[in-house]
Amino acid sequence: MRKIVIDTSVFIDFARAKTGLYPQLFELFRDGICELYVPTVVIFELWAGSSMSKKTIVDETVRMLSKIKRVELDEKIAKKTGEIIRQKQIRGFDAIVAASALELGAEVATQNEKHFRKVKGLKLYQLQGR
Repeated sequence: MRKIVIDTSVFIDFARAKTGLYPQLFELFRDGICELYVPTVVIFELWAGSSMSKKTIVDETVRMLSKIKRVELDEKIAKKTGEIIRQKQIRGFDAIVAASALELGAEVATQNEKHFRKVKGLKLYQLQGR
């Protein structure tokens, strides 16, 4: 089954404008075509954003996240993240998202593909015809 790790940008675009990849991803998930994952660092990034001061956004985000499996920052992902940063492929929290996907053998769904393109072996989610 296809595995997809969702980056923060996907949730932000949906929360702000009800557009982007999330509706397509959720449809694939609902139809049993993929498993969706969210690294816990993405949850941190979401809650750090100013839009989370709005109850409606919080409620909607909680609802979206309730259906998605969590990826904890364990030792394997931490080491992979360190390698990615040391090799200057990508920095910051995006490195944790990328490492999570690599360890799961998953694709990354993001609205910021340029942030992830340099990561060796990482597959980016592209919606394909069903």
